[in-house]
Order: sequence, then structure tokens, then C-alpha cells
Amino acid sequence: MKNRRHIVCVAAVLMVVVSACTKQPADAVQEGVVDIRVAVGDTPGQTKGIVTGTDFPNWNGQENDPTGTFGIFSCVHEDIPSEYLAHKPAAYNARGYKAGSTLRYHYVASPTDGKLDAEYTSRFILAQRKDNKTADLYAYAPWTQDAWASGPTAIPFQTIKQWDWMYAIENDRPYLTPIDAQDRENSDLDPTGADLKAAFYFRHAMARLDFRFHLQNAPTVYDISLMSITRSDGAHLYASGTFNAITGALENLVETDSLSPAVASVRINSTGEFVIRVLLVPETFGSAEKLTFLFQANGANGQLLQPFVLTRDRVAHGDGVTYGLQAGYTYNYHFTLDNYVFFDGFSVDTDWTTPTNPDDNLNPIHI
Repeated sequence: MKNRRHIVCVAAVLMVVVSACTKQPADAVQEGVVDIRVAVGDTPGQTKGIVTGTDFPNWNGQENDPTGTFGIFSCVHEDIPSEYLAHKPAAYNARGYKAGSTLRYHYVASPTDGKLDAEYTSRFILAQRKDNKTADLYAYAPWTQDAWASGPTAIPFQTIKQWDWMYAIENDRPYLTPIDAQDRENSDLDPTGADLKAAFYFRHAMARLDFRFHLQNAPTVYDISLMSITRSDGAHLYASGTFNAITGALENLVETDSLSPAVASVRINSTGEFVIRVLLVPETFGSAEKLTFLFQANGANGQLLQPFVLTRDRVAHGDGVTYGLQAGYTYNYHFTLDNYVFFDGFSVDTDWTTPTNPDDNLNPIHI
């Protein structure tokens, strides 16, 4: 009987120990993994995977070239968004990017300046708050640390950097065209829930000008670079401002008389077509307004080419109504190089192929 009482006591102690080990702490934080999909272009793809042909390129890992990255703001849910407060500091302006066929993320490590954690993760995680508030997700591209301080509505930009600013149309929830109708507008996501999804369908905020050069005769070599852009006769040329990633608007614009964008030069050594791409803030053109583009051939001591003057008739959309540079449009200007430079005309289209690397302009484009 004594031995039996001893066994019962030991069993009771073991039950207490097991119970203590398996009991969930009262302040435990639950986490939910969000299945994120991204696409770039005019027509959203009906797919859960990465959208071929309208996708981000791989990021090259260089901090001075953020092409291929996007930022995600995890904000406290609002029925009528206006404050965009951080849901959790670690996921407020996190960086996402493509690596091969997968997406990777860097969370915010510093709650004082928005600096990122050096380590990446392949999962985007929402953590539970003590007040159990849900989250709204907003995305923009490319990622910049400056956005941590500004929030998603006033991200600072400089035209000289030539960043391809984009916003997810799901950010402005009343005007949605989601990739997946079940994405629930990327809002009111509960970290304690299951099957969390978010889709970001990006549109371009800048206008793009493609200056397309080809040789009349080979063999000849020209190194062509853009020296400057200047305005005249009331034209607008913007040096900086803020990017509202919710609406896609470029605001608080600062004008300048002259600008020298950081665009790559091209070496033209065949009869193929070579392109210098320039991104500018969208603007309308009055009847007299002009932007002058000055190119130089063969280095700093080379020859200045005849200036190309962009006038109202050279930014016409063909509908008889629209004159100017519009967001998401590409304006193509064709030139033939011989002993002189000949302007061969222009066209306007909606094609906007995201470059796969920062040296994309150095490669010939054959039409």
C-alpha cells in the first residue's frame, strides 16, 4: 500500500510537470504567413505564381541600384485609411525582392531609423498585436529607407536618380483591380487567421522617353551620352518631389531649369538599335513649351550633337486631345547616325519592359 501511494504521488507530479510544459503563455504572440504575389504591367495575370513577362527583375543586391525591389508597409487596419500607422515596426517598410523564382524579404531591424536586418527570409510574416488589431498592406517600388520616415504617402524622390517609381493599385482600395478577387483588398488581415494572401499589381508613376539610335553605315563607333535637359518657353521640368504610393501621384514638385539625369551611355557599333532611356515626371505641354535634350558623342572631349527639342507635336498621343508626357507611357524617338544625326520620327505606346539589370542600356535592341 505504501509503494502504491508513492507511485500515485510520482504520477501526480509528472502530470503537473507535463501540464506546465505544454501550457501556452498568456502573452504568446501568434504569427501568420502571408502569401504575396506581385505583377507589373497593364493586365493583371490570373495566377498565384510570379507573372511571367510583367514581373520584377531579380535585384542585383546593390544598394545604390534598387531596381527589382519593392517596399511593403504593414499598417494598422483602417476602414477609411488616413493615418497609416505601423502595425508592427518590423514590417513597416520591409523590403521585398525577387531571387530566381522566389521572393525574399528583409524586415526592419531598427525602430529609430528604419534600417533593415541584414538577413533575409523567404516568408512575409504578420505578428499579432496585444490589442489584436488587424493589418492593411501597401506596396510601392523601388524600396528606399527614406520611406520609413515619410510613410507611404510622401516618399521623397529625385529625378536625377532615374528610379522607376511604381505603386500597387490595390493601395487605393476604392479603385481596385486585384490579381485575385479573393485577396480581400490586402486589408483587414488577421495574423491569427489562416490562408492569408496579398497581391500587388504595380503601375508606373513616371513617363519614359526612349531615344533610339542606329547607324546608317558600319563599321563606325559612337559613344552617345545624355548631357542635359533644359526647359524653355514655360515648360515644366521637375527635379524632385514626393511620391504618394497610395494614389500614385507625384506631389510637392520642385522645378528646375536644367537637369542631368543619371542614365547610362550607349556604344553604337552596328546597324542595330541602341536605346538611351530617360524617366521624367509626367506633364502636359502647352503650344510653345519646349524641353531641349543635349547629347554628346565620344566622351568628354567629343562632339556635341545637334540639340533635340521636344515640342507639343512630339508628345501628341494621336487622339487630337492629349499632348504631354503621361505616367506609364513610353515615348519613342528614332535617330539615324551618319555624318549627321537625322530625326526619323516618334511614336507613343504603353509598352514598358522593366530592365533586367542596370547595364541593360548598353546592349543593342533589335527591332
